[in-house]
Amino acid sequence: MKNIIALLVICFGLNLNAQTGQGPNFEIGLGYALKHTEGFGIPKAYVGVNNLFSGLGAYVSPEYRGNITFLEDGTNYYFRIPMGLTFEINENVACFAGADPISYAQGKNLRKELGLAFYTGPLTIRTGYSYWVGATIGVGYRFGANPAAISFQGRQPRKSQSSGLAVAQKQPEPQIIERIDTVIVKEEVIKEVVKEVVKEVVKPTELTQIAVLYFEFNTTSYTRESQLKLEALATAIKENPSEDIVIIGHTDEVGTDAYNYTLGLNRAQKVANFLVNTRGVAATRIEVRSEGLETPSSAGTPEMNRRVVVYFKK
Repeated sequence: MKNIIALLVICFGLNLNAQTGQGPNFEIGLGYALKHTEGFGIPKAYVGVNNLFSGLGAYVSPEYRGNITFLEDGTNYYFRIPMGLTFEINENVACFAGADPISYAQGKNLRKELGLAFYTGPLTIRTGYSYWVGATIGVGYRFGANPAAISFQGRQPRKSQSSGLAVAQKQPEPQIIERIDTVIVKEEVIKEVVKEVVKEVVKPTELTQIAVLYFEFNTTSYTRESQLKLEALATAIKENPSEDIVIIGHTDEVGTDAYNYTLGLNRAQKVANFLVNTRGVAATRIEVRSEGLETPSSAGTPEMNRRVVVYFKK
């Protein structure tokens, strides 16, 4: 029991800084306890509600096995009802812990469990362990969860940038900020009339870097250090109301061009939404762009490449 309480405390502490990216969702599933201490396996069901509040959820997981000799209860069947809590650590991982208080109240051994759940889109894969029934495995389906699977792609041959842009543009999402589908800074053409002759003078746009924010692997979740920089960034922007802002997202080199272009764009969009929705920066001042994996950081490490760079534009 002490192990379960310790796991709950640890998971809740991790959850305080988590960014799950999902709302409440209902889950059902099936599983199997591989081997009870008396030598038999046990089918199990799973019914739960995830992320009711700040990543916290609850579940019930009935277990039943008939046509066996269950010495502990003196019956020809096994039946327990573990129930407990779940904590979403991030978009892809949750921990859970539970026990069967009903059987325990009847003087039987306390059936307790703890484990991890891995999310991939609406599907859940669960693995756990209990002293009495050994390792457990299971699979579930989350109704109301994001239908797009979270990708953990390995390195793949690069495709042309043009094909990557085409794929990314096929994934519409609501926007409040103007998006520019190129990382080349726009050039302004100024026409000067001298003695009735029109000349075109190219004036490049200047970008002045004001902040770099870093992200966790394959997500739009800030690192802890970058989370603490957001207020300073908002203050600097509000103190320069005449300056426009350019926000450019970057990724490491894991995955395809198309996937990383979209991931970089989503990271930049998250920063823009923070400035507009929570700090009152005018949306007309902001441009959101993505360079995906095409512009690695000079530091040369994957952690430094998972970033968003914010500029003043002149």
